[in-house]
Amino acid sequence: MQWQYHVEEFSMADRWSNKKSVEELERFNKRLNQMGSEGWEMISYETVALYGAFSQKLKGTTYLLFWKRQA
Repeated sequence: MQWQYHVEEFSMADRWSNKKSVEELERFNKRLNQMGSEGWEMISYETVALYGAFSQKLKGTTYLLFWKRQA
């Protein structure tokens, strides 16, 4: 059996209100379902902290999503 792999970045809003939380999770679910309908399975994710180039202060986070599907 052979596999294809795919890695992508997925960012969410840094500050969440109740409304923003619902919007971001809906957007994330939509992406998960889209990839699933194309045969991809998310096998892992990694949280990546984003720091300012000059200040070195934490500016937010993004996520690396790791996917696989049978080739």
